[in-house]
Amino acid sequence: MKYYKEEMRKIFGAKYSLSAIIGESQAISEVKEMVKIVAPLNNPVLIYGETGTGKELFAHAIHQESSRREGPFIRVNCAGIPDNLLESELFGYEEGAFTGARKGGKPGKFELANNGSILLDEVSELSWMAQAKLLRALQENEIERVGSTEIIPVNVRVISATNVPLNELVTQGKFRKDLFFRLNAFNLKIPPLSERIEDIPLLCQHFIDNYNRENGGKVEHLNDEALKLLADYHWPGNIRELNIVIERACTDARKGIITVDNLLRFSNESTRRKTEEYSGFDIKEAKREAEKATIIRALKASNGNRTRAAQLLGISRSSLYNKMEQLNMEII
Repeated sequence: MKYYKEEMRKIFGAKYSLSAIIGESQAISEVKEMVKIVAPLNNPVLIYGETGTGKELFAHAIHQESSRREGPFIRVNCAGIPDNLLESELFGYEEGAFTGARKGGKPGKFELANNGSILLDEVSELSWMAQAKLLRALQENEIERVGSTEIIPVNVRVISATNVPLNELVTQGKFRKDLFFRLNAFNLKIPPLSERIEDIPLLCQHFIDNYNRENGGKVEHLNDEALKLLADYHWPGNIRELNIVIERACTDARKGIITVDNLLRFSNESTRRKTEEYSGFDIKEAKREAEKATIIRALKASNGNRTRAAQLLGISRSSLYNKMEQLNMEII
């Protein structure tokens, strides 16, 4: 039994602890301290941060630092579940509940997360109807499988993550105010990489070590000139983008020290020119231009396929359209 429990914990448990979050800057240290405060509690936590900042890592850490660490940690990508399947995915279904229902039925994510935690990633993408169903489950601490009349009590801690401020969606009438208050008992704001530039050397070394371990590489570190180039960039894709840049540079360098040439080898020439064209000091405008360039690069890499481009960017398709609209980019 002990063996099987350990195997189940590997499958459904959290993978990352607080010590796995790389960084010593004041911005990230303050968030780590907040995790230590909120983790032991059972209240819901809402994590907000830009795409690529590592929101899921913090959700793992909250679970690992809590008294529920031996329980399951279930992850749900709300944007990846079609609206007509959301109820059965979250709450399960009975045999014969609908055409194609599995024999014997199927437990939902909330059942699987019982006595543990559930991460509702991209919770901002839930439809209005889905929000109502989720609210009822959170209020009553019980669920009802599709096709069943049996009430199943659940003891689940809810951790939500979003790259869109939910309070703004509430003001726009796109997110239920009562659900927002239910999810927002505590909130964590993950700083973007542009606000923790001093962590870049540590993050780069971590990614280099990972590359060497996984690929048998012999890359040592970056030289000072390469580090300065990384520090001068504004990182619209945050840590995820930095990881990709370092992986590509390691592939180019193969061994020894990463130089500026290794970093620029795979970069898009037109994107570099576009970034260099903006010579002002308005940080918001610089960020807008960088985001545009990153989206254009993703669209080119996916041959114009919006769904694939969204996957490359680490956001949902609807979030990509919203971002393109905000940046006044051609959507058609």
